[in-house]
Amino acid sequence: MCAELSGELVQTPRTIAEQVYDLLRKRILKQDLMPGERLLEVAVSESLKVSRTPVREAFRLLQQDGLVERIPQGGVRVTDLSLEELKEISALRAVLEMHAVEVACTKINKEEIEELERIVSLAEEMTIAESNGQKIDLAELSRLNTIFHDIICNAARSTYLNKILEIVRLPILRFRPFSLEDKKHRLRGVKEHTQMIELLKNGDKKKLKELTEKHVNDVSEAVANILAAKKNH
Repeated sequence: MCAELSGELVQTPRTIAEQVYDLLRKRILKQDLMPGERLLEVAVSESLKVSRTPVREAFRLLQQDGLVERIPQGGVRVTDLSLEELKEISALRAVLEMHAVEVACTKINKEEIEELERIVSLAEEMTIAESNGQKIDLAELSRLNTIFHDIICNAARSTYLNKILEIVRLPILRFRPFSLEDKKHRLRGVKEHTQMIELLKNGDKKKLKELTEKHVNDVSEAVANILAAKKNH
Protein backbone atom coordinates (compact mmCIF):
# COMPACT_ATOMS: atom_id res chain seq x y z
CA MET A 1 0.00 0.00 0.00
CA CYS A 2 2.76 2.47 0.98
CA ALA A 3 4.70 1.74 -2.20
CA GLU A 4 1.62 2.48 -4.30
CA LEU A 5 1.23 5.89 -2.66
CA SER A 6 4.86 6.98 -2.96
CA GLY A 7 5.26 10.20 -4.91
CA GLU A 8 1.63 11.22 -4.48
CA LEU A 9 0.83 14.59 -2.92
CA VAL A 10 -2.31 15.51 -1.00
CA GLN A 11 -3.63 18.87 -2.11
CA THR A 12 -4.75 20.80 0.98
CA PRO A 13 -7.37 23.45 0.26
CA ARG A 14 -6.44 26.94 1.45
CA THR A 15 -8.61 28.35 4.21
CA ILE A 16 -10.34 31.70 3.91
CA ALA A 17 -7.97 33.05 6.58
CA GLU A 18 -4.96 31.98 4.51
CA GLN A 19 -6.39 33.64 1.42
CA VAL A 20 -7.05 36.89 3.30
CA TYR A 21 -3.55 36.73 4.77
CA ASP A 22 -1.94 36.21 1.34
CA LEU A 23 -3.93 39.09 -0.15
CA LEU A 24 -3.04 41.56 2.61
CA ARG A 25 0.57 40.39 2.67
CA LYS A 26 0.95 41.05 -1.07
CA ARG A 27 -0.62 44.49 -0.73
CA ILE A 28 1.75 45.42 2.09
CA LEU A 29 4.80 44.21 0.14
CA LYS A 30 3.67 46.11 -2.98
CA GLN A 31 3.18 49.28 -0.90
CA ASP A 32 -0.55 49.32 -1.73
CA LEU A 33 -0.95 49.36 2.04
CA MET A 34 1.58 51.87 3.31
CA PRO A 35 3.49 51.89 6.61
CA GLY A 36 1.32 53.40 9.32
CA GLU A 37 -1.94 52.55 7.53
CA ARG A 38 -4.64 51.22 9.85
CA LEU A 39 -6.69 48.10 9.10
CA LEU A 40 -9.95 47.28 10.85
CA GLU A 41 -11.56 43.83 11.00
CA VAL A 42 -14.99 45.17 10.07
CA ALA A 43 -13.75 47.19 7.08
CA VAL A 44 -11.61 44.34 5.71
CA SER A 45 -14.35 41.72 6.21
CA GLU A 46 -16.93 43.91 4.45
CA SER A 47 -14.54 44.74 1.61
CA LEU A 48 -13.65 41.07 1.00
CA LYS A 49 -17.15 39.79 1.81
CA VAL A 50 -15.96 37.36 4.48
CA SER A 51 -16.70 37.02 8.18
CA ARG A 52 -14.53 38.71 10.80
CA THR A 53 -13.09 35.42 12.11
CA PRO A 54 -10.76 34.70 9.15
CA VAL A 55 -9.77 38.37 9.04
CA ARG A 56 -8.82 38.19 12.72
CA GLU A 57 -6.71 35.09 12.00
CA ALA A 58 -5.09 36.80 8.99
CA PHE A 59 -4.18 39.77 11.21
CA ARG A 60 -2.57 37.35 13.68
CA LEU A 61 -0.44 35.78 10.92
CA LEU A 62 0.60 39.20 9.62
CA GLN A 63 1.54 40.20 13.16
CA GLN A 64 3.75 37.09 13.44
CA ASP A 65 5.51 38.20 10.25
CA GLY A 66 6.11 41.65 11.74
CA LEU A 67 4.11 43.26 8.94
CA VAL A 68 1.44 44.71 11.25
CA GLU A 69 1.08 45.58 14.92
CA ARG A 70 -1.93 45.72 17.21
CA ILE A 71 -3.03 49.20 18.26
CA PRO A 72 -5.07 50.26 21.33
CA GLN A 73 -7.79 51.86 19.21
CA GLY A 74 -8.59 48.48 17.66
CA GLY A 75 -7.45 46.65 14.57
CA VAL A 76 -3.86 46.67 13.34
CA ARG A 77 -1.44 49.08 11.72
CA VAL A 78 1.13 48.35 9.03
CA THR A 79 4.52 48.53 10.71
CA ASP A 80 6.94 51.32 9.87
CA LEU A 81 10.18 50.86 7.94
CA SER A 82 13.05 52.23 10.01
CA LEU A 83 16.62 53.04 9.02
CA GLU A 84 17.79 50.92 11.97
CA GLU A 85 15.94 47.89 10.61
CA LEU A 86 17.30 48.58 7.12
CA LYS A 87 20.86 48.63 8.46
CA GLU A 88 20.43 45.38 10.37
CA ILE A 89 18.69 43.53 7.52
CA SER A 90 21.24 44.74 4.97
CA ALA A 91 24.13 43.48 7.11
CA LEU A 92 22.50 40.06 7.46
CA ARG A 93 21.62 39.92 3.78
CA ALA A 94 25.19 40.73 2.75
CA VAL A 95 26.63 37.91 4.85
CA LEU A 96 24.07 35.35 3.66
CA GLU A 97 24.19 36.25 -0.03
CA MET A 98 27.98 36.42 -0.09
CA HIS A 99 28.00 32.86 1.22
CA ALA A 100 25.30 31.87 -1.29
CA VAL A 101 27.18 33.18 -4.34
CA GLU A 102 30.41 31.56 -3.21
CA VAL A 103 28.75 28.13 -3.01
CA ALA A 104 26.63 28.70 -6.12
CA CYS A 105 29.79 29.31 -8.17
CA THR A 106 30.53 25.60 -8.22
CA LYS A 107 26.96 24.30 -8.25
CA ILE A 108 24.94 26.51 -10.56
CA ASN A 109 23.90 24.78 -13.80
CA LYS A 110 23.50 25.89 -17.41
CA GLU A 111 19.70 26.20 -17.18
CA GLU A 112 19.96 28.48 -14.15
CA ILE A 113 22.53 30.67 -15.89
CA GLU A 114 20.25 30.93 -18.90
CA GLU A 115 17.32 31.91 -16.67
CA LEU A 116 19.44 34.61 -15.02
CA GLU A 117 20.35 35.94 -18.47
CA ARG A 118 16.67 35.94 -19.50
CA ILE A 119 15.70 37.92 -16.41
CA VAL A 120 18.46 40.48 -16.92
CA SER A 121 17.42 40.80 -20.57
CA LEU A 122 13.84 41.60 -19.51
CA ALA A 123 15.09 44.15 -16.99
CA GLU A 124 17.32 45.75 -19.64
CA GLU A 125 14.37 46.03 -22.01
CA MET A 126 12.46 47.90 -19.31
CA THR A 127 15.30 50.35 -18.67
CA ILE A 128 15.72 50.95 -22.42
CA ALA A 129 11.99 51.61 -22.73
CA GLU A 130 12.26 54.07 -19.86
CA SER A 131 15.12 55.90 -21.56
CA ASN A 132 12.80 56.28 -24.57
CA GLY A 133 10.22 58.02 -22.43
CA GLN A 134 8.02 55.08 -21.51
CA LYS A 135 6.77 54.55 -17.98
CA ILE A 136 7.94 51.25 -16.53
CA ASP A 137 6.29 48.91 -14.06
CA LEU A 138 8.45 49.12 -10.92
CA ALA A 139 6.51 46.26 -9.29
CA GLU A 140 7.45 43.99 -12.19
CA LEU A 141 11.07 45.14 -12.07
CA SER A 142 11.09 44.36 -8.35
CA ARG A 143 9.67 40.91 -9.06
CA LEU A 144 12.41 40.20 -11.60
CA ASN A 145 15.00 41.41 -9.12
CA THR A 146 13.68 39.03 -6.47
CA ILE A 147 13.66 36.06 -8.86
CA PHE A 148 17.26 36.82 -9.91
CA HIS A 149 18.56 36.64 -6.35
CA ASP A 150 16.38 33.63 -5.49
CA ILE A 151 17.86 31.63 -8.40
CA ILE A 152 21.40 32.25 -7.16
CA CYS A 153 20.52 31.41 -3.56
CA ASN A 154 18.72 28.23 -4.66
CA ALA A 155 21.74 27.28 -6.78
CA ALA A 156 23.74 26.96 -3.56
CA ARG A 157 21.66 23.81 -2.92
CA SER A 158 21.54 24.53 0.82
CA THR A 159 18.35 23.76 2.71
CA TYR A 160 19.57 25.50 5.84
CA LEU A 161 20.67 28.61 3.96
CA ASN A 162 17.22 28.93 2.39
CA LYS A 163 15.57 28.51 5.78
CA ILE A 164 17.70 31.29 7.25
CA LEU A 165 17.11 33.52 4.23
CA GLU A 166 13.37 33.00 4.62
CA ILE A 167 13.56 34.74 8.00
CA VAL A 168 14.92 37.96 6.50
CA ARG A 169 13.02 37.63 3.22
CA LEU A 170 9.96 39.68 4.21
CA PRO A 171 11.81 42.82 5.32
CA ILE A 172 14.03 42.55 2.24
CA LEU A 173 10.94 42.42 0.03
CA ARG A 174 9.45 45.42 1.84
CA PHE A 175 12.55 47.54 1.33
CA ARG A 176 13.32 46.46 -2.26
CA PRO A 177 10.65 48.55 -4.06
CA PHE A 178 12.02 51.73 -2.50
CA SER A 179 15.48 51.13 -3.96
CA LEU A 180 13.98 50.92 -7.44
CA GLU A 181 12.49 54.41 -7.16
CA ASP A 182 16.00 55.73 -7.87
CA LYS A 183 16.60 55.63 -11.64
CA LYS A 184 20.40 55.64 -11.28
CA HIS A 185 20.17 52.68 -8.92
CA ARG A 186 17.89 50.81 -11.35
CA LEU A 187 20.48 51.14 -14.12
CA ARG A 188 23.33 50.26 -11.78
CA GLY A 189 21.44 47.22 -10.50
CA VAL A 190 20.93 45.78 -13.99
CA LYS A 191 24.60 46.36 -14.81
CA GLU A 192 25.73 44.62 -11.62
CA HIS A 193 23.42 41.68 -12.28
CA THR A 194 25.05 41.28 -15.70
CA GLN A 195 28.48 41.31 -14.07
CA MET A 196 27.36 38.70 -11.52
CA ILE A 197 26.36 36.32 -14.30
CA GLU A 198 29.78 36.60 -15.96
CA LEU A 199 31.53 35.98 -12.65
CA LEU A 200 29.33 32.94 -12.02
CA LYS A 201 30.24 31.59 -15.46
CA ASN A 202 33.93 32.10 -14.71
CA GLY A 203 33.66 30.70 -11.19
CA ASP A 204 35.36 33.79 -9.78
CA LYS A 205 34.30 33.49 -6.13
CA LYS A 206 36.43 36.35 -4.80
CA LYS A 207 35.20 39.03 -7.21
CA LEU A 208 31.63 37.71 -7.00
CA LYS A 209 31.60 38.05 -3.21
CA GLU A 210 33.03 41.56 -3.47
CA LEU A 211 30.42 42.58 -6.06
CA THR A 212 27.60 41.02 -4.02
CA GLU A 213 28.63 42.99 -0.93
CA LYS A 214 28.77 46.20 -2.99
CA HIS A 215 25.40 45.40 -4.56
CA VAL A 216 23.70 44.93 -1.17
CA ASN A 217 25.31 48.10 0.20
CA ASP A 218 24.19 50.05 -2.88
CA VAL A 219 20.61 48.88 -2.29
CA SER A 220 20.80 49.87 1.37
CA GLU A 221 22.10 53.33 0.49
CA ALA A 222 19.43 53.88 -2.17
CA VAL A 223 16.63 52.82 0.21
CA ALA A 224 18.00 54.98 3.04
CA ASN A 225 18.03 58.04 0.76
CA ILE A 226 14.45 57.41 -0.39
CA LEU A 227 13.15 56.84 3.15
CA ALA A 228 14.92 59.97 4.42
CA ALA A 229 13.44 62.03 1.59
CA LYS A 230 9.93 60.72 2.30
CA LYS A 231 10.33 61.43 6.02
CA ASN A 232 11.42 65.03 5.36
CA HIS A 233 8.34 65.57 3.23
